[in-house]
Parts: sequence; structure tokens; C-alpha cells
Amino acid sequence: MTMMTGIVEAMSTKDVTTKFGVKPTYSIKINGGWVKCGFKNPEVQVGYEVEFDGTTGSYGVETKKIDILKRSAATTAAVSTAVTSTAAAPKAASGYSSYKEKVFPIPALHGDRAIVRQNALARATDLYIAARGGKPFELEASTLNLVINFARKFEAYTAGDLDLAEVMEEDAAELEKQTDIKF
Repeated sequence: MTMMTGIVEAMSTKDVTTKFGVKPTYSIKINGGWVKCGFKNPEVQVGYEVEFDGTTGSYGVETKKIDILKRSAATTAAVSTAVTSTAAAPKAASGYSSYKEKVFPIPALHGDRAIVRQNALARATDLYIAARGGKPFELEASTLNLVINFARKFEAYTAGDLDLAEVMEEDAAELEKQTDIKF
């Protein structure tokens, strides 16, 4: 635990879902870095000079208590305008807004795809080892190719690629029926 001081540059809240419902968490930006305040509102404003006990936790610098040393509203207008303009940044043009957004089927460049691939490779490896009776074996290129082919099939199923292909085939067949007009 280290006592730190600085001027509040920005404030942020984020709603998180807990077992007690949706609760806001608070963070403040001091000296260019974000300090997590948890579920307790720090009751400060941009421009305040504060002192806090900073501890490095699993989510960066965290604090339980913030003391206000000096209240200053002179810099509030300039700083809060900058924060407002960055908060209204446009969404990514990739079709989904964030890594945490859950979509199905999973697009090829979505962050969840890496997790699906890792899991598919692990399950394919487990399947191959189990099929060999769990006994030691020589690792060969053909073995690796077989495991990777299994993994790709698991990935295609888990990520929804097979479902997407099926729907696209049905749509193409339906479109072909509609455009196949007989005179």
C-alpha cells in the first residue's frame, strides 16, 4: 500500500452484473493512470486534488479510500469536455461493438474465435490420445494433420460455421426456386 496524490483528470463508471443485480463500479484517472475504486463512489470531481492508498491488484491500481486535499473547479470545464468527446467515439466498423459482445455464429475475426480454436485443439488432442488407449506414441506429421483436421471440424461446429453454411445453402436454394420462372 502506497500513499499517492494527484489531480483527478477524468471519472468513469461501468455497470457490472453481480448476484445482487446490476451495480456501478467507479474509476478515476490520476496522473495519466486509472485507479479502480470498486463499488464505492469516490465522491470527487474532475480537478480535485486527492490523496489515496494505492494498492496494485489484479485489475491494476485499486483503492478503498480517497481523501480530498483541495477542491478546484477551474480545470473542470476543459478536462470534462475532452472526456465527453472521447466517450462519444464511433463504434468499430467491424460489425460488432466489442470483444465482450456475444454473437453466433462467431465471425472469423471476433476475439472469441481464438478461444474456440484453443478449446477445439485441446479436445481433438484428447480424443486422439483416448483413441490410442492413452499409450505413448511417436509424433509424426500425419498425426499432427489428423489432430488439426479434427480440431477444425470441432471449431466449425462450435463457432457456428456449419449452421451458417446450412442456412446459406437453404437461402440459395430458395432464391433459385424464386428466380426459376417457367414461361
